[in-house]
Amino acid sequence: MKNIFRLTVVALLAATLFSACTGAFEDMNTNPKGVSDEELKQDNNYIGMHFIPMMQSIYYNKNAGVNVWEYQLIQNLNADLWSGYISTATAFAGNVSNVTYAMNAGWNDNCWDYAYRNVMVESLKITNKCKDDMETYAHFEAINTICRVIAMSRLADQYGCIIYSHYGESATGGEYDSGQDAYKKFFEELKEAADVLRTAKEKDVASFMMFDYAYGGNLNKWAQLCNTIRLRLAMRIVKYDAAWAKSEAEAAMNDSNGLIETNDANFGIAGNGYVNPLYGIAFNYGDGVLGANIPSILSGMGDARLDKYATQNSKSEYFGIRLGIKGLEEEGFSDAYKAIVSRPNLTETSPAILATAAETILLEAEAALRGWDVNGKGTAQSLYEKGIRTSFEQWGAAVGDYLSSTTTAAAYVDPVIPAASIEGQSKVTAKWDESLSNEEKFAKIATQRWIAIYPEGMNGWAEIRRTGYPKLFPVMVNYSQGEIDTDLGPRRLPFTINEKGNNPTGYAKAVEMLGGPDNGGTRIFWDVDKPNF
Repeated sequence: MKNIFRLTVVALLAATLFSACTGAFEDMNTNPKGVSDEELKQDNNYIGMHFIPMMQSIYYNKNAGVNVWEYQLIQNLNADLWSGYISTATAFAGNVSNVTYAMNAGWNDNCWDYAYRNVMVESLKITNKCKDDMETYAHFEAINTICRVIAMSRLADQYGCIIYSHYGESATGGEYDSGQDAYKKFFEELKEAADVLRTAKEKDVASFMMFDYAYGGNLNKWAQLCNTIRLRLAMRIVKYDAAWAKSEAEAAMNDSNGLIETNDANFGIAGNGYVNPLYGIAFNYGDGVLGANIPSILSGMGDARLDKYATQNSKSEYFGIRLGIKGLEEEGFSDAYKAIVSRPNLTETSPAILATAAETILLEAEAALRGWDVNGKGTAQSLYEKGIRTSFEQWGAAVGDYLSSTTTAAAYVDPVIPAASIEGQSKVTAKWDESLSNEEKFAKIATQRWIAIYPEGMNGWAEIRRTGYPKLFPVMVNYSQGEIDTDLGPRRLPFTINEKGNNPTGYAKAVEMLGGPDNGGTRIFWDVDKPNF
């Protein structure tokens, strides 16, 4: 993989372990190492030290080596699976778990707790300290805002409603924002951050370089990331409110700061001592393996990125296991799958890529298809094809005649449990056809965006829910007791047991705003059940 800005992970200070419902906010600016704030003000450490644990925690990154169980619970055993990218040959809990849509609170509650404990606590510290000298540290606060919005928009897309604008006001967790209000706040904050960075990048400002795990102190890159996230979130809400989505998307695409549109500006997490947590799950634990959808769709379409995405098995084949296979828990089957399954093609130091030029350009292709102002960037077709080429370039794969391919997804053939075999589900081809309907063209754009986002399951799962493309293999067995549709898959995570018990008023209001039962089958606000066009 090339041209990824890599986060240099240097553990200067450990994250302070506060939970989301702590009341100890008066202690948030106390340094546990016994060094005074005045001493830390040298070289901006006073504020910059808090970026380390916060940035590390956007995508689990604690220099943990093989000890990546937190990542497994935070993302791997929910979004990574439901995105269609990753599967497992391990029969967790007798095969009655998230894998088969029986929601496991003991796993899923970690998603909520981790985000507040490791992101929001540190972000609030930065905000409070920046307030003391905004003339000097406005750009620090802008970068803090971008990181916080990235992390908390991921949480909002998991749960639907989150504690955000009122965070820190209550010792019992506090008042929730609806998903709509959280997104409104995200957009407001991203616009403000873009404005600050537009000014700061033209001035001689306090250096952020020693705290910058992505862009080496390059404020222009942060400004591009800001607009890229704004565009991503704008597209997320298009079926909920097309006018709102259009306004935010056009503002992002026409902003003078620009967006991530070349691979040298891709945003990822990696660096000295960092171990990619998905690598640990796949190769050290042996639990996270290639999902069947990846070889089905990519091999069926003749996509050379498959060689970059997955390892070959002992037969020089790419084999991914179907999610939720009935009988996996029976003796010998798990081991049989593990002996032949492919894994994500990662090394310990592979960056965790969270925003790319390919995704951005394919979002612009969708905007063009909708007739929006894309700032002269091209047509839906030209942007679609450019996005594909950019993804191939990112992964170092040869595009060849892929853009002329008219083949579709291959069947899943299961050599261990033949009853799990199933025909290919996605009927989308790579070749653009101007005579197709807008929905059919959209399916091509959405499918290519899903491919380009691999293996980042949080974003991939959101794309699957929002667009419905590509069509994935359904689970063979569904143990949700009717809460989750087999074909649609999980739509959200239930709120945590801790929130139900310790923040009952906030919890009750959140369920009311959610508009449905607090289970995995209830859609969040932007997940609207209607055609894309």
